[in-house]
Amino acid sequence: MDGWIQKLTGLFRRDAEKEEDASSEPVENPCCSGVVHIAFRGVSDDRMYMSYCRKWAEVKYFRPRGLRVFCADCRRRLL
Repeated sequence: MDGWIQKLTGLFRRDAEKEEDASSEPVENPCCSGVVHIAFRGVSDDRMYMSYCRKWAEVKYFRPRGLRVFCADCRRRLL
């Protein structure tokens, strides 16, 4: 019985280590130039608004609910 508990805790530890490794790599410019267009939902009226030509680092200031981020050059969706 103790053997499978150790295996199970080992699996959880490995998963936690993988998540830490993935989150430790900051993404500087995920696409062409680092300039993005951000579509977001308004807080009070729930409408969709656009913010054009923003830097990638500014995405963290927007609320994640309904957030869409597109590359300004190739128009590929990033979030």
